[in-house]
Amino acid sequence: MADDEKCPRCGQALVVQGSFTRQGLRFGFRPEELRLFALSLQFPEVPVRTKPSACASCGLIWAELDADTLRQKLNDLGNEHVRRRLGLLEAE
Repeated sequence: MADDEKCPRCGQALVVQGSFTRQGLRFGFRPEELRLFALSLQFPEVPVRTKPSACASCGLIWAELDADTLRQKLNDLGNEHVRRRLGLLEAE
């Protein structure tokens, strides 16, 4: 993913790649740029609150999740690159 990829809805360059996951009744989004072997009691997935939709013409797929929850997961579990790129690292 290019660091300057922009959201087609809001135009911000804060795009995170990932995958949809389903565990039992839980449906979520799992960001790709997580730290390996991060010990945490929280699940890395962010709950998706809408059913995914797709365009039969161009193939774009979309769903919606809580952006605050995504940022918190990336702050807690994200690798240094994604935390720096998204401005989540505190000033040193």
